[in-house]
Amino acid sequence: MDRATLIRRIQEERERLLQALEGLSPEEMTGEPVFGTWTVKDILAHIAVWQGRLITHLFMLEQGRRPKDLILSKAEVDALNERFYREQKDRPLERVLADFHGTFRQLLKRLERFSDEDLAQPGRFPGLREPLAQYIAAETFEHDAEHRADIERWRQRRAPSPPP
Repeated sequence: MDRATLIRRIQEERERLLQALEGLSPEEMTGEPVFGTWTVKDILAHIAVWQGRLITHLFMLEQGRRPKDLILSKAEVDALNERFYREQKDRPLERVLADFHGTFRQLLKRLERFSDEDLAQPGRFPGLREPLAQYIAAETFEHDAEHRADIERWRQRRAPSPPP
């Protein structure tokens, strides 16, 4: 996947996620769990933390360094998710939203530094067998889509039933 296509897909899915959030009050974003114990705010904090992690990885890869936690097992991902949740759950919504939007802007800037060849060539970066674009896709638009679907299902469950 070339850089322009990757960035377009990231932006399109982020726009869909933002549409899923449209009209939610701060109380709705912080009160009722969407799945498990996670609220909308917790989901947005989760996305922001993982995108911050991706930005760090991209910086390291660009420098020719292999991030030690680049490839994770499911158990490691689950443990990180739990840790990130505990670290973020008491943060104010305004800060979470600032991080959510800020990491997205930083990510787009960081992606401009990679060529189409950098993104498409398997094994181009230490520790990655797949193309970098595939790794980025999993951490961006695929991740956003997963959690957008969670939010959409939650909103559907909450929607008032039409009168008979």
